[in-house]
Amino acid sequence: MVQISLSLLFSILALIGVGRYFKLHPFFSLLLAALVFGTLQGNPILKTFSEMQSGFGLMLQQIGFLVAIGSCLGIVMEKTGAMATLGNSIVKSFGPKRTVLAMSLIGVVVGIPVFCDSGFIILSRLVPSIASASGTSAQLSLALSSGLYATHTLVPPTPGPLAAAANLGISSHLGLVILIGLLSAIPVATVAYFLAKKLGVNIPVTLADIQSMDQKNHTLLLCLLPLLLPILLIACGSLPTFFNSLQSQATLFQIIGNPVLALLIGLLFAFFLIKGKQKQEWPGWIAEALKDAGLILLITGAGGAFGSVIKSSGVDLILKEYLSDSQSAGVAFLLVGFSLAAVLKTAQGSSTSAIIITSSLLAPLAPSAGFDSPVALATLMVAIGGGAMTVSHANDSYFWVVSQFSGIHERIAYRSYTVITLAQGLTALLTSILLLSLL
Repeated sequence: MVQISLSLLFSILALIGVGRYFKLHPFFSLLLAALVFGTLQGNPILKTFSEMQSGFGLMLQQIGFLVAIGSCLGIVMEKTGAMATLGNSIVKSFGPKRTVLAMSLIGVVVGIPVFCDSGFIILSRLVPSIASASGTSAQLSLALSSGLYATHTLVPPTPGPLAAAANLGISSHLGLVILIGLLSAIPVATVAYFLAKKLGVNIPVTLADIQSMDQKNHTLLLCLLPLLLPILLIACGSLPTFFNSLQSQATLFQIIGNPVLALLIGLLFAFFLIKGKQKQEWPGWIAEALKDAGLILLITGAGGAFGSVIKSSGVDLILKEYLSDSQSAGVAFLLVGFSLAAVLKTAQGSSTSAIIITSSLLAPLAPSAGFDSPVALATLMVAIGGGAMTVSHANDSYFWVVSQFSGIHERIAYRSYTVITLAQGLTALLTSILLLSLL
């Protein structure tokens, strides 16, 4: 037990250290951590490499199509202006007195398929026109950024949660994962909304020069379909689990709710958004999306390699023995997931990497801690996502996107936006504990 614990500790320290001090890419950091762990365990180098290759390949098999197609869907909706159309529609629906709430809701919706960085850059152009009437520019920016952040870390098909679902072996229950992620995002976004209103009242801003995009006129329905249709189809795949009367059609629902097919259908509808000169530009968008997806898949696969080496050590049996006498084993494991993700997030800045790495580390241990059902594992994902929010600061690219595009000075951003991300993370942790208690 001592040897395994020390091996795991040193490998995690190596993972964090080489990324922080030597700026090594997470892909190589994870491979190095896996080698360190295997070496300290006394495994032959060829055996360690074999386990790494097995874990890497299995992970890409589970998630490769999903990440690639999801990235393409997000960039098409971004480049065609569909996200801006959705944002304007929501603001108009809420009216001038509820603009802060409207921006928070916009962030929650857009953060599901689109990276929070891209979403904020696109939608921040709404802030000046809305703020000219309400005078709440900082409040609007903080509400938008925190709303995006909530679903970015909690709800698939955003790459981080999607990879975590694959790591934990619940990709076939993606509809359930999305549902629990959305339910958890409600209190997380609500806390952020009230803090944005409170902390953003007297913040002076100098709005950055944001270039406007060539917007197209899209109907609201056409903008919603690529986003909502895949979620509804994936949710349909879980219906036979909840309704026994549908068991006879279970195969049909599995086909309809297959995440890869659902995202492909969403992408197909997204292509109807392409107009004018964009018909010549969209192949470049897809190339850009697949390039981004490739980086995510490499990190995810390397996380699977690390997890495979850990699993082969027998650490799951030790954890099971350790937790068997504890009355609060489930809560303790949620705290472990939250804390590990928070350390990784704070150390290296990327929420997506923190989610992927933490879920790959804990996947072999989850059954021993009692997390052996899809609902329990989805709850663990909420705790990990909460840790990956805690906290956004100077080494996080999103921190600078929010600061620069909202016109909030970085010193003030630490006292407002960073504080909000801390509150969001803790809220997600408490929500996961509450969900676990209700199981």
